[in-house]
Amino acid sequence: MNRLPFIIFALLLVSSSCQEESDTSNTTTEIVNQTNIAQGELPKTSPDKNSQDQIIEELINESTSKFNENENVSKLQSEVLTTEKEEVSPPKPIMEELAIPDEPMVELVDVIDETFDFHAYNKLNTFLSTYVTYSGNVNYSSIKSNKSELTEIIKEFEDNYPDPKFSYTQKLTYWINAYNVYTIKLIVDNYPTSSITKITAKPWHKKFIKLGGKTYSLNNIENDIIRAQFNEPRIHFALNCASKSCPVLLNKAYTPKKLYGQLTSQTKRFLKDTSKNNFSGSTIKISKIFDWYGADFRKNGNTVIDFFNKYRTKQLSNPKIGYMEYSWDLNK
Repeated sequence: MNRLPFIIFALLLVSSSCQEESDTSNTTTEIVNQTNIAQGELPKTSPDKNSQDQIIEELINESTSKFNENENVSKLQSEVLTTEKEEVSPPKPIMEELAIPDEPMVELVDVIDETFDFHAYNKLNTFLSTYVTYSGNVNYSSIKSNKSELTEIIKEFEDNYPDPKFSYTQKLTYWINAYNVYTIKLIVDNYPTSSITKITAKPWHKKFIKLGGKTYSLNNIENDIIRAQFNEPRIHFALNCASKSCPVLLNKAYTPKKLYGQLTSQTKRFLKDTSKNNFSGSTIKISKIFDWYGADFRKNGNTVIDFFNKYRTKQLSNPKIGYMEYSWDLNK
């Protein structure tokens, strides 16, 4: 703010005041001087120019000081009002401060389930528990009516062909389950039928299984892969040939974590089934599986009887051996 008008105004006031004081002072001085002269004293002089300048300077300083105080008060009031106004003013929206471009809506599709574990065989397990009874009877008619379920399971086997990352047990589990799944497929593709042997003269040699870029038969899986690569005779009680005299088809999927327990359970179950094996009398009658694959049970100097005694409570000594008739009737 310009101070000049205030200073000029102050000077005018001081000048007028000083002039009045000067006139009064001169009159008083003259009277006093006349009296003093009459009394023989020297006359007194009026205030000099320096005294007047000093008075003017003091008045100017006083006026300037008051003006500065008023100006400071005005500034302080202005700052308070400005602060209150800023506090009351609402904040600017974030979107006004940050220029965020609009993005198109994205629809999420085909969300991948990261928890998927092929080796758990969840779909196969559900499938078997739905269409296979505890006794191993298969509802082929219902499977054919809901064939898409079987197709999805086969797709999982095609997409998860064994690679070097598979463990020994994972590979064995894969091929056991694959054998049983493709046996079911062979029956369903040719259903209705009363026996697997009615499909073709040699159904186990039929090449229809496409895995890993190759085409296999059931015979290839059983003899060229499982029996050739895995020293495990108990697999014969896990593989199912869709016939009544075969070991029952487990109504659960085989899994790597449970495989050896499942193989033992299936072996004991097969040996206890009197429709498959009869150990009473001096001559025992056993399944022809022990004849066809006898070499698998006689490894390391063992005999078939040694194998029986390993999984039976009642031990056998040296009985005569006969074989039961094998039924190829469909296990439905």
